[in-house]
Amino acid sequence: MRYCLLLVALLVFTFCRAQRLTMDKVPAAAAQAFKIKYPNGSQPGWIKASETTYEVQFFNGKKRQAAYFDDTGKWIETHSEAGYNQLPGKVRSIFERDFENYIVQEVYEIETPDKGFNYEVTAFKGKQSFIAVFSAKGELVKMEENTSVE
Repeated sequence: MRYCLLLVALLVFTFCRAQRLTMDKVPAAAAQAFKIKYPNGSQPGWIKASETTYEVQFFNGKKRQAAYFDDTGKWIETHSEAGYNQLPGKVRSIFERDFENYIVQEVYEIETPDKGFNYEVTAFKGKQSFIAVFSAKGELVKMEENTSVE
């Protein structure tokens, strides 16, 4: 439960700190691409992620998601909150084998047009915390130390 509260606090802090945009500041192509890709997306909040990239945080049903579009409306990727049990069996098996006794903090499903689905797992054991990205086949794609948590 306390990890859920920590996650919510972190999301609120990140969302509030970022440059929130009013709809007149969002490129029309990006806003239209969002409406087409996520017709059921509700409560969208836009952030300028980089010079040409825009992030929209929204709900899709009960699922919290963040999608990224460039200023021409090209979809870049989508991050979706997920539970550990929602990971594909191969990913869970590899994680449990290679990261025994680690505690999972967060799980995100990441979809991109070129790589399909990947799964990001943030976990810790003692003072060691990391973020690992797995392919849908269970292959470890990337692993880095999580420096956002002390």
